[in-house]
Amino acid sequence: MRKTKSNILEAVHDTAKGLHKAGVMDMMTLREFDRLCLPPVEPLAPEQIAHFAERDR
Repeated sequence: MRKTKSNILEAVHDTAKGLHKAGVMDMMTLREFDRLCLPPVEPLAPEQIAHFAERDR
């Protein structure tokens, strides 16, 4: 499953993570890249959460 919307955004996000690890980019800027590059998280209904919990037992 792909985490980002496109190959280009995935490359940009990987670069941003590398810059943060090297100490060139602060955490706040990295979070801005996260918001730009990663798809939004869909909320789960309680029934869906229960299904996953039961499945993993």
